[in-house]
This record gives sequence, C-alpha cells and structure tokens, in this order.
Amino acid sequence: MKFGIAAIFKNEYDYILEWIVYHQLIGVDAFYIADNISDDGSSQLLEALDSLGVINRVHFPRTGDCGPQMPAYNYILNHFGAEVDLLCYIDADEFLVSENNCDLKSILSDFHKLEDAGALALNWRNFGSSGYKFKEEGLVIERFTCASIQDHDFNRHIKTILKPNMVDRMHVHECILKSGRYYTGDLRPAVFESGEPFEPRTNKVSYSGIRINHYVVKSRHEHIMKKEHKGSGAGSAGRKKGEAYFKAHDLNDVVDEALLSYASDVKKGIAELRGRITTETPFLCYGKAFVDVKPELITGWAVTEYDGPITIRLLINGVEYLVEVNRSRPDVVRKGLSKKLQCGFSYKPAKIITSEDKVEAYIYGTNVEAKVNFH
Repeated sequence: MKFGIAAIFKNEYDYILEWIVYHQLIGVDAFYIADNISDDGSSQLLEALDSLGVINRVHFPRTGDCGPQMPAYNYILNHFGAEVDLLCYIDADEFLVSENNCDLKSILSDFHKLEDAGALALNWRNFGSSGYKFKEEGLVIERFTCASIQDHDFNRHIKTILKPNMVDRMHVHECILKSGRYYTGDLRPAVFESGEPFEPRTNKVSYSGIRINHYVVKSRHEHIMKKEHKGSGAGSAGRKKGEAYFKAHDLNDVVDEALLSYASDVKKGIAELRGRITTETPFLCYGKAFVDVKPELITGWAVTEYDGPITIRLLINGVEYLVEVNRSRPDVVRKGLSKKLQCGFSYKPAKIITSEDKVEAYIYGTNVEAKVNFH
C-alpha cells in the first residue's frame, strides 16, 4: 500500500524540512506539493527537493484573486491520484498523529481493506502559541505543546485521507465521493454536523486512531510577520488574519506532548536532508544563465558553482517548462563563461514566440535568473 500527502505551500521556508522529515518517519511514501510561488526561498527549496526526488513539485501560481487551494488539490488528485492507494490532504502547519503510539500504516491498511470506506475524516487539535512572543530555536513540534481542549468548536473541522479511485473531487476540507462513505480515524462511520454524507465539520470531535495537530498561529512573532498578511489559500489573497484571528486561535488550555518523542529523529533527518540538498543540488549556489528566444526555438546556456546536472526553469506566459542543461556549447567555453562543455540547452515551443510573449528563465532550485534576449 502506497500512501501519499498532497499540499499547497506558500512562504513556508522555515517549516518545510521538518514537515517532510516527520511525515517520512511516520510512513508517508510520496509528497505532492503545489508551489504557490513564494518570495522567502520556499519555491527554490521545493525545486531542490523535487530535483532530489524527495517530493513531486507542481508549479501552481494564484490566478486572479481566486483561492488556489481547491484547484491545486484537484490537479494533484487528477494527475497523481493513480500513483498512490491513499492520499492525504493537509497544510504545512498540520501534522498527522496516530493516537496511543498506534502504527499509522497499520490503521491505514485496515482502512484500505474496508470496501465501503472512501475517505477518513480526521479532526483538528488546534495548538496555540504556548506563550511564545518570538520565534525561538527548535522544531514546531517541540516549541508548541499547549493546545485547545478536545471539544473546542474549531476542532470539529476535518482534513481528509481518501482513496483516489473513489473520489469525484476534493474541496478544502472534505471530498465528494463517487462511491463509499466517510469513516473516522478509528474506522467508525463518520457523522457530520448537518447529517450530510460529507461536510467540513463533524458533529463531535474524535481523536481515536488518527488526528491532525494544527499549529495554526505559532508564536505571536511568526503569526504577525508571516501568516497575518499571507492571504488565504482557500480565498482572497488580500485576506488578513490579524489580531482577532490570533486571539481566537491562541488556545493553550491543555498540554499535549505527543510528538516530542519524534524530535531527535526529526532533527537527524533534517540534517541529512540538508546535506543532500547542499551536495546534490545547486540550491544556494551562485551562477549565471543566458537565453536566446527565436520564434521557433529557445536556446541558451547555464552554469553554477554546483558541478552536477542542472535544469532550466522556463516560463512562457506563466506556463512552466523544465529543460535539461545537457548540450555542448564550445563557444561558451571558449569565451571563458563556463568550464563545463555541456552547459547548453534548447527547447522547441509548441507555438511561435513573438515579442508579445513573456519569457523568463531560472536555474531550477536556485535564485539565478537568466538574461533573456529576443531575436
């Protein structure tokens, strides 16, 4: 049984590696992450992780002021759903938790065997700031151990693990099933607040089996500086989650240290993953690149401090194409611009390019932007 996670990320740089490593440790086999185009380094980090094969990254910018979350979720369902047996939809501030040291894969295997089970409804446990004003050292799962009481109304919200072949489409919290029904995390039939077959909220909160730790605000500093002005993935880019949002969600009523036992292994995993990113990708490397755009052919060259294979991220009117840098360019070597002969690339666009088209290019996994020359 193959188990995957789907998500959409924007400006989550500080948290990405912890989130991935933790979920690897509990048995997640594949990650499908929609890159909502960040300005804090998240996009480049996701590109590097994609280059390593750790995740599957999908270029997914916001279009207009429509929320990108639901379209991204359904893109992943339609394009990658057949690759996994089960697919979980959560955010970068949400962590899957199996209760009482139960093995997550064992619970999911039992769910997978239930023929009439199309999806699992997993309730939130919302975590507050634990009294932190500033972002301190340490993992998210270490720093925030104070949470809401189980029966708080916020916790009736769900996130979903689904069987892709039984799903028509995904909403933000719940899916619309073609067949089967929703179960809870302890494999009991789910009951939703209005009695419908699938809704964003259950009639009561259950943490038996599997739940979601939702680190919704983190410290006051992190909320104000990162989350307050980020907009809503489910709605408008202009939505501000300000003082009222922070105070409503800063819930620190009970202590929950269920994930502290993972901290040491998560830190080791992060160190190993950083090592791979540093040695096996051009992430954080300096470099340079040049692109020649002709009506029927785009060519160019790219070099970085990294000595391994590199890729050009080509954007034509906002549509992304990844092009391998693997062609010989002796002219570039002769000019002293590269010591590596195979520093060139070419791409034949599907339609003729004119000066009215917008063409951008970057070295994949880096912040290096190519100079673009139109002929």
